Amino acid sequence: MKVAVLHNLTNGGAHRRLVEQVAALDADVVEFTTPHAVPVTARPFLVPLRVAAPHLPAVLRPPQRLLDLRQLQTTWRQLGDMAQRSGADVIYVNPDSTIRGAVSIGPSRIPVIRYCDEPRRIDYEPALQASLNPRTRALYAGLRRKERSIDRAALAEADAVATNSRYTAASILAAYGRTADVLPCGAPARMTADDSPPAHLLSVGSLIRSKGHDLVIEAAARSDLGLPVVVVAYHADPAEQERLHAVANAVGVRLSIRTGISDEELIGLYRRAFATLYLATAEPLGLVSIEAQACGSPVIVSDEGGLPETVAAEVTGIVVPRDAGAAAQALVRLSQDGLRRRMSTAAAAALNGHRWEFSASGLLAVADRLLSDNKVKVSA
Repeated sequence: MKVAVLHNLTNGGAHRRLVEQVAALDADVVEFTTPHAVPVTARPFLVPLRVAAPHLPAVLRPPQRLLDLRQLQTTWRQLGDMAQRSGADVIYVNPDSTIRGAVSIGPSRIPVIRYCDEPRRIDYEPALQASLNPRTRALYAGLRRKERSIDRAALAEADAVATNSRYTAASILAAYGRTADVLPCGAPARMTADDSPPAHLLSVGSLIRSKGHDLVIEAAARSDLGLPVVVVAYHADPAEQERLHAVANAVGVRLSIRTGISDEELIGLYRRAFATLYLATAEPLGLVSIEAQACGSPVIVSDEGGLPETVAAEVTGIVVPRDAGAAAQALVRLSQDGLRRRMSTAAAAALNGHRWEFSASGLLAVADRLLSDNKVKVSA
């Protein structure tokens, strides 16, 4: 089978997911993307994309962003045209980092599978809508309506939709009225455990408040275990880093914030973690939890979103309310009666069925189903 993979993804969880899926696919893969994105194969086909708004003064950006959005739509249609001319049996379409959602590739005679890591949260979560800057909310209202319309239309035209968790599948059904196939995510084969002694608490994710890094710092203080906290993120955010250091200083916790590190460095941090804490709000799944367990780190995750699906509760990790006090109690439990060692061993051995080969085989099963359905339609 030949699979055309389309995306416009920069570094982040969705890109990491796609890299591993493509690597595990037992198929001929051809990639179509833009220079704005980070490729997932060695020889991608690129379609030009020029975005001007970020380079303009703030006052000129709103109208230019609408023009950029039109250019983005044109680029995605070109990606779709190239994919159809590539001889692919199926087109696997992934999100666009620019609008954090889906963009149409236009009509396709080839079956289209569209992966949705999560619905556009700004469109469906009142708390996020309320957090918008009141000074620019009205200026960008038209743009957001247009982006929402584009995203919904792209999901509607797909022959099948796939996602990462039962929680996200329910969110997709509520937002778009589409049923999604759940493809389990996993951890790279190179992420394995070793005998490194535990040295810190680890929190991995974007430097935004919803990831709960501050709750991890507070939990470290309340646990009285004396462990430092390491926060890892793809990109720096000076304002949020300053806030987190202020929180750490106030409660007497040693804090290190690492950004842009290599996978090898991240694996080392996982292996040396007494525990990896993921206390995010309504996370679609949580690759960090899966990766940490693969490296032998017990996890403490919030009971929101898809995070509980990544853990064998009380075997490879602990599920807690999204609260610093509850997380601190879990840390204390881990420090007693050899629980941390038992969970570490179980986490590295089990992975709860989260393997990238399962994700890839699930994707091919969806493709086979669509191709079979397409043959029936043609013969009819």
